[in-house]
Amino acid sequence: MNQFNECFQTLTDEDVFEAMKRIPGYVDITPSDFLDIYKIAFDHALSRIRSAVLASHVMTPKVVSVTEDEPVLEAVKKMGKYNISGLPVLDSQNRIVGVISEKDFLTRMNEKQAPSFMQVLQQCLETSGCLMVSFKSLKIGDIMSSPPVTIARDATLAEVAGTLDRLSINRLPVCDESSILVGIIARSDIVQVMC
Repeated sequence: MNQFNECFQTLTDEDVFEAMKRIPGYVDITPSDFLDIYKIAFDHALSRIRSAVLASHVMTPKVVSVTEDEPVLEAVKKMGKYNISGLPVLDSQNRIVGVISEKDFLTRMNEKQAPSFMQVLQQCLETSGCLMVSFKSLKIGDIMSSPPVTIARDATLAEVAGTLDRLSINRLPVCDESSILVGIIARSDIVQVMC
């Protein structure tokens, strides 16, 4: 949301003066007063949009997902095919039960909590054999993060953005009242709505 405040900061006195000249008739206001009014109006509009736009308006309804009983290889294939770093994990009733991400793979490959890619690469190079061999027999449910962080369809854009920022995650599954996956929201979806 800071992008919008940055957009506001690009408004110059010259921009304001030119805008005021285009208003027919006499305008009894200084450019500084106009800028103050504009900032208040901009903040108000941004607040209104954040509370009026719901997760259901922003979400992508067709979600690439996996089931918890599939082999880990299925998650790897889908993440590679769609160039995404994480997937919602569903149970047999299509309820979301977890999320599998690159971070889950990295954590499983290295004993350290949330290692970097380079730490995992170093471990691979320093040991004999590939660390991924042990993954062949695993199911997605064995390495996914659970319980999943989700949001309701009627959550506001402010709630969605706050959850993404607070947890430092890139996507947020959207669920109905029965925990059935109905969509997904990525950070980029929020930026598109606000621009």
